[in-house]
Amino acid sequence: MKSILERWSPNSPNCKFKYYFYNKVSEDRVPFYRAGPNEDPKDWDEALSKKPGPGYIPVLCTGFEQLGDRIKTQQATLAAYNRVLHQINGSLDVMMTRHDTETSVRILNAKRKHTVLKQRSLALATKVQIMRNRGYAMDATEEALKAKLTALEKGVCDPSLSARAEEIWARMVGVRERGRFLKEEMGKQAGGNGTSMDEETARRAEKVGALNPTILTIS
Repeated sequence: MKSILERWSPNSPNCKFKYYFYNKVSEDRVPFYRAGPNEDPKDWDEALSKKPGPGYIPVLCTGFEQLGDRIKTQQATLAAYNRVLHQINGSLDVMMTRHDTETSVRILNAKRKHTVLKQRSLALATKVQIMRNRGYAMDATEEALKAKLTALEKGVCDPSLSARAEEIWARMVGVRERGRFLKEEMGKQAGGNGTSMDEETARRAEKVGALNPTILTIS
């Protein structure tokens, strides 16, 4: 009876209910971990040699109580990750809503104003060319206006602005896809199924990126 009791008691060195799980730590901290005082160094080294990847260290679990504590810790960590993911999704939803209600209208107004100013600039350039052909020289004010219009045209057509906008939008989509991937992985570990970005959200995200992603910022 004593032998049977020792095999089931988690405080006994003869306990048979033992298993090595693995915790993920930074790779530079791995050399600082060693077997515990109640662990067999040979068993710990063997578990270390079977680690699933770099940065993993073996952690001995003995008895039902320690197993239950580990499950509770995993559940608490999963809940914390879910809260962060909900916050990220909420922030993205707020940004998309603000874009639909505010920024899209401003973009359309800016495009209309740009079209009107472009037409006025072309008309002015036509008149200036006609006056130049007739022998009239432009004064200093007209030359300054011409320089400003040329600078504005170069600024609007600058390809770096479009590239920066596409980069920002790609980062936003990447953040959301990374959050979806983490949620799916945590769902698998907890025995559940992860959820992906729904079609409506994807459609709205593509719409925002297609209109003008330069208005989006990432804090």
